[in-house]
Amino acid sequence: MIPKAIPMEIRHIVFLLIFFILYVIFGGIVFMLLEWPDEQIKRKEIGLLLNEFTEHIKRLNHTQFTEEKFRLIIHELLMAQDNNLIDSYGNQQPFINWSFINSFFFAITVITTIGYGHLTPRTIMGKFFCIIYALFGIPITSLLIGSVADRFSKLYSPKKLPRGLKRTAPKYQRQLSARFLMLRRGLISLVPWFFTFLVVPAWIFRYLEGWSFLDGFYYCFITLSTIGFGDYVVAGGFEKNYIWIYKIIIVFWIIFGLAYLSMILNFITNAIRSRRISNVMNSLRVKINSNGSLVARMRRNQNDDDDHHHHCHLNHHQYQRQQQQFPSPRFINNNYLINDDYSSYKQRPNSSIFNNFESEHLKHGQKSTMHLFHKIMRPTTSLPELSECMVRTQQVATITIV
Repeated sequence: MIPKAIPMEIRHIVFLLIFFILYVIFGGIVFMLLEWPDEQIKRKEIGLLLNEFTEHIKRLNHTQFTEEKFRLIIHELLMAQDNNLIDSYGNQQPFINWSFINSFFFAITVITTIGYGHLTPRTIMGKFFCIIYALFGIPITSLLIGSVADRFSKLYSPKKLPRGLKRTAPKYQRQLSARFLMLRRGLISLVPWFFTFLVVPAWIFRYLEGWSFLDGFYYCFITLSTIGFGDYVVAGGFEKNYIWIYKIIIVFWIIFGLAYLSMILNFITNAIRSRRISNVMNSLRVKINSNGSLVARMRRNQNDDDDHHHHCHLNHHQYQRQQQQFPSPRFINNNYLINDDYSSYKQRPNSSIFNNFESEHLKHGQKSTMHLFHKIMRPTTSLPELSECMVRTQQVATITIV
């Protein structure tokens, strides 16, 4: 039971770590049950093959011992050596490859994507289970490593603004300072990671594994970068009393080393990404400043056209009100017109074609004006289209009113 006094983030990491360990133990047990019987069968076959090879060597003049059979025996012995069933001298290895501790460590290399390759499943069920186990185990490991990396990053994240930079400073200055601060903290965090997870383990492996310091350093980096060539593997060729403690310490070293390296890479990646975004924003700011006068002119022209259209619209309404108050003379036939009080009349000029054209043109002008007005009010209209609409509206309104 996790105490409630512990912060939620720490409790979350502890829960993930416990679940991760249980998942690895489960994988180790299953891999051992699937691969250990097949290993025992292979050991018996290699034992019989070694005895047969020894007997044939003692009787070199035996006619049944052909060159093809000799090559086949050599091939089988080399394969047995690759599978850690015999050593380079042809002696059978005393330890079991698929013991629980080795299966446990193999499960770690699977779900952390290190994959040394020194131990691989041989059975069909073992290969199938390895695929399913990795599909669920890799996301669990990524979640655990990400949580630990976030916790590490908070230890290096700035609690306040850099010295000498006030909150009233321009936004781009604060972003620039935060970017350099992030990059600086990422580089600073490299130092403890370098010594804690690379240098110190390299010296330890020098004494426990018999490697040189360079080989130990090489193994540490290849492991924590998840490259995992498999040419060097800790505790891969011996059984000792402290093997459990040794490999459990290796497991925690891998988990926290991967999390710390992930934090460093996130610092560097965020700094590079922030710099790229700031470069884009600066280029946009330069373009906006250079085109500011053009945009301002276009907006002024648009406002002038809007005022002119509004003025024409008001004149049209005023004309309609005047027509309602003071109606124009009405035609009683095609040749004469008369006032409303029938006080006077005069002959209509020969302009019936002109009057019909004037009436139709007025209707068409009103429709065109409203169509252009709706197009102007549309938010998707671009500035060039807006300017063209303004000019056309001015022309139509002028002809209509006149």
